[in-house]
Amino acid sequence: MTTADKQLNVSLELYIFSENDLYLIYCPSIDLSAAGKSIEDAQKEFAEVFRLHVEYCLNKKTLLEDLKQHGWIVKRETAQAPSVEQMLNNNDTLKNIIFHKNYQKITHSTTIPAYA
Repeated sequence: MTTADKQLNVSLELYIFSENDLYLIYCPSIDLSAAGKSIEDAQKEFAEVFRLHVEYCLNKKTLLEDLKQHGWIVKRETAQAPSVEQMLNNNDTLKNIIFHKNYQKITHSTTIPAYA
């Protein structure tokens, strides 16, 4: 297996809520969001935003550094997001969602290339 073939297993916690006739998805552990007219549309949009973010970081060779800057613990074949408690300390968007929105939290597991 080459370096380019190695993958990191990641688990993303996504917060889904509605606002102004739109469904929004926010992932605090990488500070990305997307919106759609339905939950399914918002999920498709988020998948595209996430893909573009990973692709951008890979092209800049900064993916692992980006994860670490967001508080992730990166190990050999896994990357663990910071806890909700850790993120609440410095993420006003997450605080607003948790304390002021009617939200649903889902966990999405995926893989990303393991090279910076």
